[in-house]
Amino acid sequence: MSEPVENRPVDGGGEGPMELDQATVRSAMWRHILTLQWSWNYERMQALGYCYSMLPVIDKVYKTKEERIAAMKRHLAFYNTNPQVGSPPIFGATVALEAQKQGQMVDSLKVALMGPLAGIGDTLQAVLYRPIIAVFAASMALSGSLGGPLLMFLSGLLWTALMIPLFRLGYREGVGLAAQVAEGGLVTRITDLATLMGVIVIGGFVPSIMAKVQTPLEFARRVTVQGKVTEQVVKIQSVLDQIVPYLIPVLLVAFAYWLLRGLRLSPVWVMVVLFVVGFGLSALGVL
Repeated sequence: MSEPVENRPVDGGGEGPMELDQATVRSAMWRHILTLQWSWNYERMQALGYCYSMLPVIDKVYKTKEERIAAMKRHLAFYNTNPQVGSPPIFGATVALEAQKQGQMVDSLKVALMGPLAGIGDTLQAVLYRPIIAVFAASMALSGSLGGPLLMFLSGLLWTALMIPLFRLGYREGVGLAAQVAEGGLVTRITDLATLMGVIVIGGFVPSIMAKVQTPLEFARRVTVQGKVTEQVVKIQSVLDQIVPYLIPVLLVAFAYWLLRGLRLSPVWVMVVLFVVGFGLSALGVL
């Protein structure tokens, strides 16, 4: 872990670098935690929330109106990353650098880190953590337990609480954060590992979640037992379970994967296709 960011020369006019008081840092941090996504838009995405969060620091660091306007314009540039994992360390580092009036370095750091940290955050949240928790919560909700929605609520609080130490990490590391992220292919290793773990865990849930997806098909055949011809009913599902347990759920997941990867359909269209197929096969008595 690198040393805390050091005071650096002023990159513009006005007074030199300064040490921010804790009240200003906390104010900026809580604005970032609570309001970053409030003004998300398709043009500059999180830029307006980022600029609003930085206002306490700008007001404290820059003394003239012209300097404040210039700093606000810099923070209104396009900005978009993962809000819970990616943005807190970036924001913390830029708060530390903004106190040193390193405006150009602040802009470069935002551009350099928002992509890699978005990859890490989205992979950890969307691929690894959220599907697993959602599966647990859905299973509990289907069994009638209030623990399901409570689990999802607590999960949201957990990610919000995690933003505080991540902000402190970025504030402490300053520009050294960029070097740590880029060091030794860290981003690639984290995303690959998280993706692999997520796929394995979600795959393990397929039998338990989709165990009720079975076929009621059956056929009758005549067999001779002790010289008497009798009719024996054979259930297709029992035969399939003897060959490959949970074969239909596995095939259904594979079909959904093919729709996503092979036909490149969006998740919404995949759900529509699965609904139509499921309804049709159920109407025909196949499922």
